[in-house]
Amino acid sequence: MLWHTFLLARAWVRVMMSSPLPGAAPPGAHPVTITIDAEHPGPVVPADFAGLSFERGPLNPGNAGVAGNLFQPANNSLVTLFRNLGLGNLRIGGGTVDQLIPAGTGSDGFTGIDNLFAFAAVAGVKVIYSLRLLSPGAQPIGDLQAVHAQAAGYIWQHYQQNLASFAIGNEPDWHAYHTYPGHPLDPAIFEEVPGVPGSAYPSYLTHWRDIADAVAGAAPGAPLSGPDTGAYSKLTYTPGPGNGVSWTERLARDERDSGRIAHITQHYYVGDSPGETTAQQAISNMLSREWVNGTAIGTQPAGTTYTPYLWLYENNFAPVAAAGLRYRLTESNDYLVGVPGASNAFASALWALDHLHWWAAHGAAGVNFHNRRGLCTATIVPDPAGGGGYVINPKGYGIKAFTLGSAGQVKPTQIQNPDGINVTAYCVGGAGEDYVTVINKAHGADAGDAAVTIVPPGPGVQSAEIMTLAGGQPGDARGARATLGGATITGDTTWDGEWSTLPADPRAGISLTVKATTAAIVRTQSGG
Repeated sequence: MLWHTFLLARAWVRVMMSSPLPGAAPPGAHPVTITIDAEHPGPVVPADFAGLSFERGPLNPGNAGVAGNLFQPANNSLVTLFRNLGLGNLRIGGGTVDQLIPAGTGSDGFTGIDNLFAFAAVAGVKVIYSLRLLSPGAQPIGDLQAVHAQAAGYIWQHYQQNLASFAIGNEPDWHAYHTYPGHPLDPAIFEEVPGVPGSAYPSYLTHWRDIADAVAGAAPGAPLSGPDTGAYSKLTYTPGPGNGVSWTERLARDERDSGRIAHITQHYYVGDSPGETTAQQAISNMLSREWVNGTAIGTQPAGTTYTPYLWLYENNFAPVAAAGLRYRLTESNDYLVGVPGASNAFASALWALDHLHWWAAHGAAGVNFHNRRGLCTATIVPDPAGGGGYVINPKGYGIKAFTLGSAGQVKPTQIQNPDGINVTAYCVGGAGEDYVTVINKAHGADAGDAAVTIVPPGPGVQSAEIMTLAGGQPGDARGARATLGGATITGDTTWDGEWSTLPADPRAGISLTVKATTAAIVRTQSGG
């Protein structure tokens, strides 16, 4: 679907989008009215909000069969995709950060780091660079503080303009990360009460601060982030699951006055481990209201569980905001390892678009989708046609739809939805320009279209445009086909989706039909 622009003589516009040409809403479309509250704006959406997360391995030459380094400025296909998607953040971390030797200590020296930051400069992203925290007693990493001080000092001296923060460690709250009877690992991080992961937090904090101090000594003023909490339930709460708080909240409390924290960080796989969840079950879960608005951790098919956005926000992130710090989801996806036919289907585009907007509206500093090669949750994958290039899965289209419509400050929306169709709506904007994103998550054979009317935030609207995120067929979230603005996104050339004009109808609001299993971005401009 293309953008349509029209001039207005009055404050509102009316646009019917049931087909490529303007027309009446189709019979049976469900009425939805969206009101924008410009008088009570929310958080500003950071320019680097949307990001990807990669493991530490790609800093090594030849990793996963790649010739040379994955992240290098000459990787034109990857650079083009990053720029086409509008990505602003690249996190290097994952479990391998605590398994592989620290970058800079191998035979290639700082080559991987140099290539990473040269890539970041041409791709237009800032880097969250993770440092190893674990030093197992059986195979210690020498003087870990000195090693990290050397790397941090080098990065800060040469590349601070492209550094978002230094992170330390990865998912340190998990039981398997700790030393306890019968499980000797890093003696510096141990459970005071064996079998209670939260009891390891005090020793973790001491170790984390030792490395943080070493980084600060070598890179004065460098921003830090952490703890990259792995659990999104109360399992690892400290001091215990029945009487504690998340490591996310606890580090925010302990470091809020240090002046060195850029973001408090947490990982989040909404559907957790999928088990035997089928593709159709996963699609229904990913597009469900329960994932978004649930107030308790719930059970899904095949004996799995999900953690709703609202539950995680209220229990883990609202206390971070109350401490005056920003938070970021540095590793996120719909499911751990994913569900083939769902995590890499068009459903993932709508899910990612909604996921990004919901967290932006709730004050997050950003979301990084984890991109591990070989998993169907990956956004960017090697081109199956060969040739050394890269392509995106549908999730990338959701990311692009978000970056197109997220410049500015969140403006709350209210939805009147008498038929209860599965629709969400978000508004982000600034002086003279607003973007309203409407997502129709209804899917299946009987899925209904939404006849949407947007009440503008005030008088003076002069033009409006519309763009659609669509899959193969309305109502079908299962396919791998996606377009945005009538165009595909590749690593070969600049994306050329178009915003198309709409005829003027100043009678009442901005009206459009959002077909089942599609999303629309409406851009309005005023004459202020």
